[in-house]
Amino acid sequence: MEAAIKETKETSTKEVKTGWAKWGSRFYTFLTMGGFLVVLVVIVGIVIAISILTAPLPDKGVTILSPKANDAVKAEDSYEVLWKAEPAESEFGAKVTVEFSKDGGKSWQNVEENVPNSGKYMWKVPKVDSTQCKVRVFSQFRPKYRGTSKVFSVK
Repeated sequence: MEAAIKETKETSTKEVKTGWAKWGSRFYTFLTMGGFLVVLVVIVGIVIAISILTAPLPDKGVTILSPKANDAVKAEDSYEVLWKAEPAESEFGAKVTVEFSKDGGKSWQNVEENVPNSGKYMWKVPKVDSTQCKVRVFSQFRPKYRGTSKVFSVK
């Protein structure tokens, strides 16, 4: 009986690393053996991938004809947005999406989807007061085709 109690005491006092303690010591060993560089490269790669994926697409294939740079558009009026799409309709698609930004393109509000790609859209200008407005038109079929206006104002 004494032997069983002694054996139980010995096994219960053994320190067994489990969970984070086990992985923490392994990770520390990994880092001290040059793993720090691997971790740094992975983090930099993730940051670069995120910046590429979240960066706005450049304008391609669509030219905004109106509004022009520095135009003054009256709030709550109707205004004709004009654009020219370079690619053929078979490549560009028959429908576009029109968006509006009041902060120079930092954020965008959807104006209308499924707009026929006719090169014009009668826009109900929102009630805003900003000198940093832009409109953007892009293909619903291939969003890589897009155009963004220069900065104009809405008063």
